[in-house]
Amino acid sequence: MHDDEKNAYLLGFASTQQKIPEREEALPIDPDRAQSPLTGLMVDAGTDLSGTMAADRRVRILPLTIQWPGRSLLDKGTAEIRTVSRQLSHERIRSAEVSAPSVEALSYRMHPHLALNFDRLLLLATHPALVDASRSVEQMLKDHQDEITHLRRERHLRPDYALQVIPTGSLLSGPALQARLLLQSAEMRMGEVPGLLRLAKSLTDRTEVWLAPGHPGDVALTLGRLEHHDLSPWVQACSPRLTQIMHRYPVLSCKGGKFALESRTNKWKSAASRIIETAAQAIEQGSLGAPAIQLSYDGSIRELRDWPEMQALKKTAADHEVKLHVTHMSLGGRVWASAQSLSLALIRKAAD
Repeated sequence: MHDDEKNAYLLGFASTQQKIPEREEALPIDPDRAQSPLTGLMVDAGTDLSGTMAADRRVRILPLTIQWPGRSLLDKGTAEIRTVSRQLSHERIRSAEVSAPSVEALSYRMHPHLALNFDRLLLLATHPALVDASRSVEQMLKDHQDEITHLRRERHLRPDYALQVIPTGSLLSGPALQARLLLQSAEMRMGEVPGLLRLAKSLTDRTEVWLAPGHPGDVALTLGRLEHHDLSPWVQACSPRLTQIMHRYPVLSCKGGKFALESRTNKWKSAASRIIETAAQAIEQGSLGAPAIQLSYDGSIRELRDWPEMQALKKTAADHEVKLHVTHMSLGGRVWASAQSLSLALIRKAAD
């Protein structure tokens, strides 16, 4: 990539990012919280969250550990880390592994303010076949339970603190879309946790994620290392075979937590176009269960928006009053989906 192209590429990425704090910070205590517990949402750093959502005071990002040969990085979901990740080649990305952070790392960054800033915390967990980071959070809170209770009482807050892990059965742009809809819900505004849990379960069952991997062989290698049987359809679909030479780019899906191969094509742009067309068809057919869809892309969003397919999707969404959200892919997402990939998330209507 030439210098001018690289600069434009990074500028297109940086234009949609916002800085978020490196460490958890204490929020002012609202006396009314004794009667109305404050609820927060947490997603892990592998979620394709927008900068605006990451800056929301109700949202927290759970760091993930990214490991390369000879190097380990705690991905905190910050704009700085995402910008650096864009400069990594796909050869470097394919050698990386994503894992849960250590309890010690979480305690340093998030304790005790996390337990003071919220009374209820809902953790939207990425598909467990990819990473299971919720146990680290649960252990951190368990290790500091007595201290948390003491600190909350000192600040005249209810001493009880609750963490609820919600298995989203999704990845990439899927948990990000679920988090967006939960934040906008009446249950979230009212702090009605049982209703939030019911809504989250409903969204989980109806979430669809579609993926056009930029480097299918990297997906087969990276996900194959996890050796999880749920990932087999994606691993097999991305494995290089003689019969796939002419149609080496798959269109993949994860619906209700089930991974599958949808179709194949001989060009990545064709696979990406099919995904965009899938979004347009869902809008036109009235099959969306929520008036919002989300795309995440490992590339210049400015260039993506200029595609004719995206222009058509934007018009269709506007005509049907559907919100179209476009974000950059996270570093963890790049590892799982491969560099230069496109992901779509939507919520279908419940089956009759």
